[in-house]
Amino acid sequence: MTTKRLFTLIILGVCCLNGSSQTAREVLDATAALTSGKGGVRATFIATQFQGTTPKGETQGTLFMHGRQFKLRTNDLTVWYDGSQQWSMMRGSQEVNLTEPTETEVAETNPAVLIGIYKSGYAASLAEGTLRGKATYVVTLTPTSSASAYEKIILDVERAGFTPLCIRAKQHGNWLRLAIMTFETGQKVTAADFTFPKKLFPEAEVIDLR
Repeated sequence: MTTKRLFTLIILGVCCLNGSSQTAREVLDATAALTSGKGGVRATFIATQFQGTTPKGETQGTLFMHGRQFKLRTNDLTVWYDGSQQWSMMRGSQEVNLTEPTETEVAETNPAVLIGIYKSGYAASLAEGTLRGKATYVVTLTPTSSASAYEKIILDVERAGFTPLCIRAKQHGNWLRLAIMTFETGQKVTAADFTFPKKLFPEAEVIDLR
């Protein structure tokens, strides 16, 4: 093989590697697009709260989501969020709390919204890993301002399809982990799915805390 041909093959190899590589921003763009594209998302999850690194509580539930809107249901609680107003109803209760939560409060209820937080105020780095037997991109977000609500956010994204598998967020030294067990796109949703269905709960009292 001539030196000229060897040099050409090396250049082609480098170009192929650069063309196939992903940046942290590209990975998150692709993942965020899954939650805001045509149709909604249905996901099942296990949320674990930590005191430092010690697990202190675990909740399982189902999440319907489209863009910033979501409906979250666990054994104890159902939450509807239409992008600005949030209704929360405890199981067995006839009271519904209506609030207008801050961005941080929304994320505390539904950490999946952290998928889109990378667009401002955070620097992103990318690594590769495996989770539950699947090859992943591991995106670490670190705040660029001390005023940020989170000290660190780590997202595990499946390399095949950019599906989110896990979201970890550190706040005040404590971690919250959202393990996403199933993630189905293309779900039929309407705006009404993300508001409190008064007709289904005619006896419920809406307490306006806005």
